[in-house]
Amino acid sequence: MFTNEDYKNYFNELENISKKALTVYTDLLNEISDSSIRSKLYPIMSENLEAFRVLKKYKEKFL
Repeated sequence: MFTNEDYKNYFNELENISKKALTVYTDLLNEISDSSIRSKLYPIMSENLEAFRVLKKYKEKFL
C-alpha cells in the first residue's frame, strides 16, 4: 500500500502540473488580442481552475 508520504508526493505533483497549466493559460489569455481564440481558451482555463480547486479539496481531505 501507499504511505502518507507517497500520497503527499502524488498530490503535490498533480498540484504543480495544474499550476503550470493555469499559468500558461493565463499568460496566453493576457497576450491574445483575438477575441475568437480568447473565447475558446477561457472555458478551458475555467475547467482547469475548477479541477485545481477539486484537487486541493481532496488533498486536504486525504492528508
